[in-house]
Amino acid sequence: MKKTQSSPHQSLARELYICISVVFCLTGCSKNEKVPAQAKPALTATTTSPRAATCCWVSTTNDADHKVDVWDPADNPWTTSNVKWSWMPTTALGYNASTEIPLWSDPTDVKVRNNTVFGGSQVIIASSGRLATIASYPGGVHLWACGFPSGVQLHGVELLPSGNCIVANADTGSKGYIRIFSSSQPPPNHTVSSIYPLPSAHAVLWDASHNCLWALGNTLRKYTVGPSLTNPTLSLVATYSLFTPWGHDLSAYTSDSNLMWVSTNGGTYIFNKSSGLFSPLPGAAYNTFVKGLSDQPGQGQIVETIMDNAGCTLNGWCTRTITFFDLSTGAQVATRNVSSAAFYKAKTWDPYYY
Repeated sequence: MKKTQSSPHQSLARELYICISVVFCLTGCSKNEKVPAQAKPALTATTTSPRAATCCWVSTTNDADHKVDVWDPADNPWTTSNVKWSWMPTTALGYNASTEIPLWSDPTDVKVRNNTVFGGSQVIIASSGRLATIASYPGGVHLWACGFPSGVQLHGVELLPSGNCIVANADTGSKGYIRIFSSSQPPPNHTVSSIYPLPSAHAVLWDASHNCLWALGNTLRKYTVGPSLTNPTLSLVATYSLFTPWGHDLSAYTSDSNLMWVSTNGGTYIFNKSSGLFSPLPGAAYNTFVKGLSDQPGQGQIVETIMDNAGCTLNGWCTRTITFFDLSTGAQVATRNVSSAAFYKAKTWDPYYY
């Protein structure tokens, strides 16, 4: 099922996948003991200043027109005339009309990064139409792309400081995985990869403060990244049971590197990395089926994309409205609505790692 969750299958199905013009091999993952979910502690106060100054625009993935759009929350209302940046792959941007563009549909995750490997700024984008890509920003020009076979449901993407890329494939049940690519390397060595099973994998996030990767699916997992750039690998460090089932989104808590935003089908949470505890968000900020969850550095606001089947009827997971909440109290403070949209995910447009 697309962008929805089902129970894991009993056995793990492994297949050999083909990247654009490259064949690669599967690798297994290490195992570690699960850490059980625990009762919520009090919300932790912020302890450090945001890495970025007061910011940011907000990115959206739109199933109505299959575009990534970036908006300024200060604009009200949001209209097509005040979109700050808009993108989809085209031949003019260097995307192949036969092997790449046909795999583009329904973008699911997008991040902006400043990565020295590629120079300047980049966007990394995953599409449930089975394309993952790195493009220049703001030019949107093709830097790297990989296509995936039928059945793959890309929901998350991250660009490591090394220039290597990681994707999350939700697929169905136990077929889900995260996968790390050698995207830092020049062709033909840019699609060497390793796969690590994670049922219903939906999100990946690089943690610069702790030098690790977080991945979210039916559990929350912590990995270290191997030293090789040409044959990239991950090692599982810890697994945490979720407070409620089926993870959807991970984001940095920008004012405290020991915390992280986590959304699941069942709720919205702050995860404490040192204690392994989940804290449900206060007030109206606690919501179910939140597809995107992040905060605005220096603004004291949370940004949520909440599934709204009553207001958005294009599919079973979209919304036309992005909602903003006060970080301290959880009170709703603003909304932005685009009547023609079918948003899957909205996230803070912040290039920094935390």
